[in-house]
Amino acid sequence: MPALQACAGLAAAMGVGRFVYTPLLPLMEEQAHVSASATAFVATANYLGYFLGAAALIVRPGWSRSRTAFRGALAVLVASEVVMIAAVSVPLWSASRLVAGVASAFVFVYAANALASRPFPGLGYAGVGVGIAASGLAVTLLQDLIGWEPLWLVAAAMGAAFAAGAWGLAPAAPPGPAKPGGGDAAGAVRVERPARSARKAWLLAGGYFLEGLGYIILGTFLVAAVSAEGPEWTGPASWVLVGAAAAPSTALWAWARRRFRTETLLAAALALQVVAALLPAVVGGTVAAAVAAVLFGGTFMGIAMLAMTAGVEMGVPRAAAVLTAGYAVGQILGPLVVTPLLAGGYDSAFLTAAGVLAAAFVLVAGIRRR
Repeated sequence: MPALQACAGLAAAMGVGRFVYTPLLPLMEEQAHVSASATAFVATANYLGYFLGAAALIVRPGWSRSRTAFRGALAVLVASEVVMIAAVSVPLWSASRLVAGVASAFVFVYAANALASRPFPGLGYAGVGVGIAASGLAVTLLQDLIGWEPLWLVAAAMGAAFAAGAWGLAPAAPPGPAKPGGGDAAGAVRVERPARSARKAWLLAGGYFLEGLGYIILGTFLVAAVSAEGPEWTGPASWVLVGAAAAPSTALWAWARRRFRTETLLAAALALQVVAALLPAVVGGTVAAAVAAVLFGGTFMGIAMLAMTAGVEMGVPRAAAVLTAGYAVGQILGPLVVTPLLAGGYDSAFLTAAGVLAAAFVLVAGIRRR
């Protein structure tokens, strides 16, 4: 079933390939004796790679439907995880994460295109949450038994297993004339007509860019912040909550599209993510962190799916690659913006994320379509 294959591909590329770095980050800082600013730089290299991959797919859209490119990207992701243990070296780590970012973009856009015209897209996007939960659980259970280096090998093994499940995913059909009213009640995309006003497309692109900038601050530093305030296991455990909430969230958001406009749901998800960013900074404590993890996990992939869907519905050319590129630029800027604030803890970083996400909500709320 294509949705299950896409689920496995996104688990390998995003849930493990991109986001396993988050629960491993505090362990690498402690055991490899590297600074928070250094690990933030490594994270930024991954986000730069994601942008470069998305940009390449805008220039060469045929690659987003190339099964060879898809399979090659899956293989590169697994190899990049093994390379992380070669040496304690920020330049080496950055290069490895840069390559992983490029490969992640290839897999994400390929899978997003493959899901766009098929029913049950939420099941496919659930792979990100499945991968996050699996990698977070592995770190939670094994961090007291093995160090950060063997854990990267565990991540590579998980990534390879998911990649094997995704290997046969068929590419999307070449683009053709839109069929108004296409889709079904299960949540497939309903293409209406090309956008009559570029303003609406810019609002969507701007909001999604700001989402990339704001969400990645939470996605990068939430585990480290929770670990710093409580027992070491609470950090990766919070990441398990993120994945557990993310896995069913895309199906739930897809189900909600039966009753509500895509842009309305997108704005609602952004509003919930603002709350997720505020809780660790304003309330603090384990309970607030757990609620923030659930809200963050329950929205960030739903926002990605809804943005891709809205782009297709609005007739944005090459919507998946274009929106992903803007999102990736935001991800590059996020850690760079807040790195100067980290010396005093993570509260200022999360408040910055909340402000950025609130601006994204305002932009998306301004979209009105018939």
